[in-house]
Amino acid sequence: MLGKVWRRLVAPAFWCFVLLGGLTIATFTITDSDDFLQLILSDPDVLDEMTDAELVGPTLRLFQAVLMATVLQLLATGFVNLTAHRIVGSEMAGEPVGTGGAVARAFGRLLTLVVAGFVAFIMVALGLVALIIPGLWLAGCFTMVSAVIALEQVGPLDALRRSFSLVRGRWWPTVGFLLLVGLLGSLAAQLVQLVALPVLSAGGIGIGVGLGFVLLVIVQGLVVAAIAVMTTLWYVDLRARKEPLLRSSLL
Repeated sequence: MLGKVWRRLVAPAFWCFVLLGGLTIATFTITDSDDFLQLILSDPDVLDEMTDAELVGPTLRLFQAVLMATVLQLLATGFVNLTAHRIVGSEMAGEPVGTGGAVARAFGRLLTLVVAGFVAFIMVALGLVALIIPGLWLAGCFTMVSAVIALEQVGPLDALRRSFSLVRGRWWPTVGFLLLVGLLGSLAAQLVQLVALPVLSAGGIGIGVGLGFVLLVIVQGLVVAAIAVMTTLWYVDLRARKEPLLRSSLL
């Protein structure tokens, strides 16, 4: 399946994460935390020479920048997931959509995913605080939420219930499959870094780190898209096990 759709996935994944990289850099620059971060990376011993009062301001700004960058990361990942789900789902339904149509659909469903993700986060967090295991169990039950939102006309709460229903009875295979796919994706990204960063660093520390960051962001976008493809295939498998599934019912 990836061989059929990768051309339509490359552009949105690439440009989305390139934009993410630019916004991340801008976030650290605007909050004046880039110099402090560079200081930590280049000379961590200098922190021992700073007083608590001197550390408070830079630390808070760094925390703010990291928080904003994390939110941007989640939005970018969600958008690429929605786009990939739509492209793969339409291909399997026999009604292929182009990149533009999938991107437009992803934008239209992104808010639904944000709301569903926020509710899921609260529920999982409460489960983790309570006894840990309920939180982990809920996290596995909600793994199909983005695919449901991308391919079914449901709202945030219905998407959570739908994902719960699909995963029920197949929790261990679902979590095991997604963990394996995620591990392979992470290894692929790490391999690219290990091969490329020594070459990039030959141009100097600053240039090497900058180019390495850009490369990491681009590779991350492609890995996220590939994982989303595999997640869509698993979503279709879960549906086929629980209900009569026609190609036309995928969209």
